[in-house]
Amino acid sequence: MAYIGPEPAESFTSFATQEFSTSATTSYTLDHAVANENEIALFVNNVRQQPGSGKAYTATGTALTLSAATASTDTMYCIFLGRALQTVVPATNSIKPAMLSLDDGVTITTDDNSDTLTLTSTDIDASSGPKLNYYRNSSTPADSDYIGNTIYVGRNDNSENVNFVSINVQANDVSDGTEDATYIINTIRNGASDQTLNISPTEVIINEDSKDIDFRVESDGNTHGLFLQASDGNVMIGTSDTSLYNNTSGTGWFVLNGNMQVATSGNAIGDFNRMSSDGNLINFYQAGNAEGHISVSGSTVSYGSFTGTHWSRLADNSKPTILKGTVLETLDEMCDWYNLEFDITDEKGNTNTKKIPHVLTDTQSVGDKVTYNHNGKDYEATIVKEADIKHMKSKVSDTTDAKNVYGVFYGWDEDGEGYNDFWVASVGSYVVRIKQGETIAKGDLLQSNGDGTAKVQSDDNIKSSSFAKVLSTTVIETYDDGSFIVPCSLMC
Repeated sequence: MAYIGPEPAESFTSFATQEFSTSATTSYTLDHAVANENEIALFVNNVRQQPGSGKAYTATGTALTLSAATASTDTMYCIFLGRALQTVVPATNSIKPAMLSLDDGVTITTDDNSDTLTLTSTDIDASSGPKLNYYRNSSTPADSDYIGNTIYVGRNDNSENVNFVSINVQANDVSDGTEDATYIINTIRNGASDQTLNISPTEVIINEDSKDIDFRVESDGNTHGLFLQASDGNVMIGTSDTSLYNNTSGTGWFVLNGNMQVATSGNAIGDFNRMSSDGNLINFYQAGNAEGHISVSGSTVSYGSFTGTHWSRLADNSKPTILKGTVLETLDEMCDWYNLEFDITDEKGNTNTKKIPHVLTDTQSVGDKVTYNHNGKDYEATIVKEADIKHMKSKVSDTTDAKNVYGVFYGWDEDGEGYNDFWVASVGSYVVRIKQGETIAKGDLLQSNGDGTAKVQSDDNIKSSSFAKVLSTTVIETYDDGSFIVPCSLMC
């Protein structure tokens, strides 16, 4: 049969139907708003009711009013005569991509954990499989436009929708031929969205918002193959321990503010291989000035600008003013140092023994148990004395021609951790404090003058009291008492 206009559908449509839970009332609520009662057919106990005022029922909007109350045993339903629903089932594969253009978006809802959306490609060539395109078709594109956004939304315990994770793509440059883009991942942290990952044309940034978020790479068997501790900027390899220097076990590499700690077990700390020629292996600088080096020449390794020092301490652990180059004598008393030792177990169950320097109080002794807080956790630590067998206490030399000269004063150890330790220069090149008025010559041997200064030895025979040789008569500094320091070779 001929027709004008679009071809009619060849399938039937069904009308929307609503069933009611009845009770002893005349008022009910419709699922869909209507203009009047003539837009619905109402059935009570399968008997169609007459619509209209003064008759069985009236309706307006979503309000349905009966002329007589129903009983809870009644069955009642209505058919929306003006709300027909198309129930056409499209033929398989009849819906084409061009037919899915939607102006106002689409929502897909599922009530279980099954796949909500699956993209399938049956292409058999080597090209990429299913594609999902985010297309911002702007007529006026501009730099810094956001061109795509994926948001993971969930509810909190206050029934609020929260964007827990968002993935954004930003067009940094939309100029033809120089286009740039940035990939951004934001995650929620403490109720606020933080930029966790930023992949730009020039760099990859983790923790762009500078929050307390650690960066950790786990290797096979090590939870901290690479670890950046955000709270203080520690960088570690193979460890999360920031005090490797005082451990009895554990290995790794740690750097903070230029301080590097390396610990190993049964292996060399480092290997240095100069491949092509003789020269320096390691250079040492202070305030940008070259001060020393370790070099190799053939099969010989040498130390440049070498001064050998030892720890020492005064008998009363005091810290008076001692002039550089002052002559020092040993005492028959050893230096003592103590540690707090306790075990720490890491995430893998590995146990490391931690050593923390400790100053022994008058009421404490070796073997005592004390509580020590390490990184916010209390540990039971044992007081242990270091097994040092070579560092002696000393004094400013007060013996003429002393045979037990330890060396000369180098400087205080500012990292003594409660002890007033100082450095004694004993071998190599350094300065020696010469007594006032003493005439010196290059090659002169030196002995103690008995007042912290040195004097020229009367002969050239090396004796048990000879501790240095003058290298230069150049006076480096003259002190208030008239004594002065000159470069010397130490042989203590």
